[in-house]
Amino acid sequence: MSRETNQSQSRKRSKGSSESRSGKMTLLEWILKQNNTPGWRTGVSSGERHPQITQEAIEAVGKRELLEQAAVLEGSGLIAVDWREMRNDIARIHYRLEDVGRMYEMAGIPDPREALARAGSLVRQYRACLENEDFKPFYDKLLEQIGKGSLPEYVENEDFFRALNAVADNRESLWETQFSARVFGNAKYFGKNLRKPVLRKLCRYGSAVEDGMEEDEVFAEYGIMSYSQQLECKGPLLVDTPDREGKRRLASGENFPLGMVLNARTLAAASPVGLPGVRRMITIENKANYESMEYSGDTLYIYCHGFFSPKERRFLRRAEELAGPETEFLHWSDMDYGGIRIFRFMKEKVFARVKPFHMDAGSFERYRLAGAGIPLEEKKRQKLLALDVPELEGVKSLYFTIRAGN
Repeated sequence: MSRETNQSQSRKRSKGSSESRSGKMTLLEWILKQNNTPGWRTGVSSGERHPQITQEAIEAVGKRELLEQAAVLEGSGLIAVDWREMRNDIARIHYRLEDVGRMYEMAGIPDPREALARAGSLVRQYRACLENEDFKPFYDKLLEQIGKGSLPEYVENEDFFRALNAVADNRESLWETQFSARVFGNAKYFGKNLRKPVLRKLCRYGSAVEDGMEEDEVFAEYGIMSYSQQLECKGPLLVDTPDREGKRRLASGENFPLGMVLNARTLAAASPVGLPGVRRMITIENKANYESMEYSGDTLYIYCHGFFSPKERRFLRRAEELAGPETEFLHWSDMDYGGIRIFRFMKEKVFARVKPFHMDAGSFERYRLAGAGIPLEEKKRQKLLALDVPELEGVKSLYFTIRAGN
């Protein structure tokens, strides 16, 4: 290090700046730490402060350094000092809140009021350009925190706001890598850095999100697709699909008696065009139960991994239109909180005529005696009580009667 640099740092230390010395803080840093209150940051508080110089302050700054720096700061007019023992000790120091901004400048520390102003401007900017009303309360909450003098989570990461708005306002069907490349110029950036925090806000504020949805299912509601999304079915379904050259091809479930899988790309481009002989369409949540179903010429079995994505729902609603008026629509889920929610989701967003299948008191009792019961947490119990599913009220009542030990 050059002599000029040493001299420069020495001058800064003599002025009470924030240059670090073996882990010690300067007196200015100590003062600013005591003043770290929302009232000052928002301009509500004014007047003077009179911190006592405690043993903790002496240890934090150093006795000799504290005395030297207090004299310098007093000479500059920033503080007043209650000296004791012939200026060998200090009882208290006094400063005006109006001078704190100057203290930050002198200490070389960013003024938190400037950070608050930047944060407020950033949040208002992204709130204003957001179209999806679901997420405006999130921005309102941030502005409320900023108004109280706090820097909330995320405000120093503008990419988070860009990602949240882009997901919330997305009107296309995009692979996650396509979305990331479009928004950030990097196909992996969103998945690596922003997927989890955005997911939390989607689950907290998004009206399209159902409790219990998996991550991919949540993003699918906003048109952000993963390659893992696919539809599995077993039965005489005719599907119109494109080949690599864009020509249409007809695929028949009769040629795949053990089951047919439409991957994400096929599902996006395919359409059901026929259900010859089908009299029942049964969606099944449990994979083992689905796999155990043998091919039947009058039944279309559909594996329901959880909550069907928008693309799957579009496909299945088209299939519903092809079905005759006498066709039954049935759904088989586990008889727990998640399964009952999935049934309600099916009725509201997929098949309006759907009825429960193997979701009755007799089935419940058989599963319970076979040891398939799952302990119900109190939080889940309250949520289950609040679910309004008339078709399954009997199962809910039996569930709580058994859990109560009656």
